[in-house]
Amino acid sequence: MKPHHTNILKKLTSHFGAAPSLLWDPSEEGPEVGCAYFPAEKTGRPWGTLATYGMSLQPMVLDERAEDTDTKRTELIAYVREDETKLDDLANWMCWAGAFPFLQDPPTYLGWGHTIHMGEVFENSSLTTLLTLTTIVIADTGTVFRVDDDDVSFLWLTFLTDAEYALAKEHGVNAILDLFLEYKHPVTLDRSRTSYV
Repeated sequence: MKPHHTNILKKLTSHFGAAPSLLWDPSEEGPEVGCAYFPAEKTGRPWGTLATYGMSLQPMVLDERAEDTDTKRTELIAYVREDETKLDDLANWMCWAGAFPFLQDPPTYLGWGHTIHMGEVFENSSLTTLLTLTTIVIADTGTVFRVDDDDVSFLWLTFLTDAEYALAKEHGVNAILDLFLEYKHPVTLDRSRTSYV
């Protein structure tokens, strides 16, 4: 593993208070974004946590759509139930999404309320769309660490159905947040959940 990836993992280990128990190595081709799993039993959290490592090594290109809360350096975070054993699909989506802004022409960014419609995301699931939000886990909000004097924050990767994606396109992401509140959308991934719309 390259030293800069090791440094990010050290910073994540410090943040979560434990070393990861699983790693998905970055692709050999740039941008090199890997994923690390921090289990509940090690962190003392009520759920397992996945976080990308390497996305923050390259600044994203913010444009006029950027919100005040958007940062040019970020890592993605997702949460899974403590007993979750199927992690490869989610980790692979996180690595893919972490590389996404740098593979666009022109380069772009991921920030609060961004959606990427994919079609089928998980096997036998109604979820079709990636959604990035500010995490609702207080311990993971704000600046997590710094890279090259820039703040690095987490973006929570969660998922929408086709109907929810259509609602977000028509009425904005706040309409989705209202649904999340109404249906008590879990912090942890539920691949089998039905649409809130």
